[in-house]
Amino acid sequence: MTNDAGPSPIGIAEPAQTEAAPTRAPLRHAGLPPTWIPSWERVVYWFLMTIGLLLVGRFAVFWFNPARLPRSFGRALEPGDFILFAGLTVVIWHRQVMEIAAWIICRKVPRHEEPPSPERDLRVAFITTFVPGSEPLDLLLRTLENMLRAEYPHDTWLLDEGNSAEVQAACDELGVRYFSRKGLDHYNQDRGSFLVRTKAGNHNSWYTEHSNKYDIVAQIDTDFQVEPNFLTRTLGYFRDPKIAFVGTPQVYGNMDNFIARGAAQQTYLFYGPIMRALSYRRMALLIGANHVIRVAALRDVGLYQGHLTEDLATGIRLHAGRWQSVYVPEVLAVGEGPTSWSSYFSQQYRWASGCMNIFFTQSFRHNFRMRPNHAFYYFLLEQFYFSGFAMAIAVAELLCYYLFGWVPANFEVHQLVLWYLPLFAWRQVMLRWLQRFNVRPRQERGMMLVGRMLTIATIPIYFLALVGVLSGKRVTWKTTPKGAAASQDADGFRVFMPHIVLLVIIVTGLDVGITARHADVVFLAWGCVTAGAMSAFAVAPIGNHFLRLVRATIEFARADRESEK
Repeated sequence: MTNDAGPSPIGIAEPAQTEAAPTRAPLRHAGLPPTWIPSWERVVYWFLMTIGLLLVGRFAVFWFNPARLPRSFGRALEPGDFILFAGLTVVIWHRQVMEIAAWIICRKVPRHEEPPSPERDLRVAFITTFVPGSEPLDLLLRTLENMLRAEYPHDTWLLDEGNSAEVQAACDELGVRYFSRKGLDHYNQDRGSFLVRTKAGNHNSWYTEHSNKYDIVAQIDTDFQVEPNFLTRTLGYFRDPKIAFVGTPQVYGNMDNFIARGAAQQTYLFYGPIMRALSYRRMALLIGANHVIRVAALRDVGLYQGHLTEDLATGIRLHAGRWQSVYVPEVLAVGEGPTSWSSYFSQQYRWASGCMNIFFTQSFRHNFRMRPNHAFYYFLLEQFYFSGFAMAIAVAELLCYYLFGWVPANFEVHQLVLWYLPLFAWRQVMLRWLQRFNVRPRQERGMMLVGRMLTIATIPIYFLALVGVLSGKRVTWKTTPKGAAASQDADGFRVFMPHIVLLVIIVTGLDVGITARHADVVFLAWGCVTAGAMSAFAVAPIGNHFLRLVRATIEFARADRESEK
């Protein structure tokens, strides 16, 4: 059911006419950052990156030396030796390759300059969605009020999955236009553009009904509070007719929460230098939390893709269609990050599942249609979530050593320290240097220890996501609980079950290995460090579970005594 919420309030444009927008002359690099960072910073970065690449080459010479190949099955090299060495190579090099990819991408970070002014008389809609039960009404109303205050003339829309009379009445009072697809079977399908219970399906239903009234649509997640200049800082980039969408950073405001703070720290490098560098190449990634998109471009690729990660899938199609994109590294909207381990793991599982599914089923087909450099960078970025696969190989290699004494590589501890430690240290130097290009460099700097801890915690989750993708498990889209709904999202014992299982496997393997005198210091230390990292997440829920059992026993004993009296 749809409902237009009556006359627009002051400052909000009435629906524009439906005639096609006039053709605009192409502008050379219009709206794109025209200059790089200052020359001295470029020189310093190239110097740092050159040293880093030399250290990478130095370690590669050591690592890929034939002397590293083990002989675990006899004096001669066997196929099993090559398999073991290849597995350990994936473990050692996956994280390094991801960071080297970031260095390469960030070698061209543009200086952020004043955005171009928007053209007059653009027909603009500003939309957000609402899922009853996952987001509180007061949070929604605050978001809508901020959207109404956006400075460029526009229509504000709410896309309600619940068709709530209370929500519709609130929209009527505010002057917000209202749409709901609930109860409309043709907009609630099991597959395709109108996929049921998905953000993409909700948006596409609205686009089918109403997008012919608009040139540009800005979209924001319900928990994001937009600045008044959100539209005026982004719409000017559409002066270039090749620009399909403009992205902005996903900034979390609830930094007092431990998990939200760590989740934010994980994103600083991506939303800072990486996205700025991709924007210079006209291929900023489409981020579903907040972006502004050209209606004609979205129609050109068949609207948002009906996928778990509809933003990535749609962005790939836009770039495959030779559309371009821009990123504005300014805090134009502030939202809420996940506030519990369960909501955080659920979010990461969905993101990992969606991205890996796209990699296996769509990327190769679409990447060949892109510009070669765009396809190359997409391929590099898509490897991020495979850290779970690298972890599984690492555990398998450790068990092979503990159980059978199979050594995956031939080296001594002092050799590893001599050849690898300088590279590891320099990687930290590179990360610290790139922090100057973060969205808020004075706030987003330092060792980011909380973010690093969350990165370790998510690795088993990424492995489970990979298993789910390969097994064909269907993952449904679910809004991350916010506000009061988030406070009910308590962390139970089962949340850390992957970490507990991994801890038990490694500790058992260590015990068997020590008993069997498979006591190489490198592999014992490796197992202990991994077990220690997993126990950091497992101890708390185990302790809480034990305390609950103790309390339950005490209460049962007390009740039993009372009954005897």
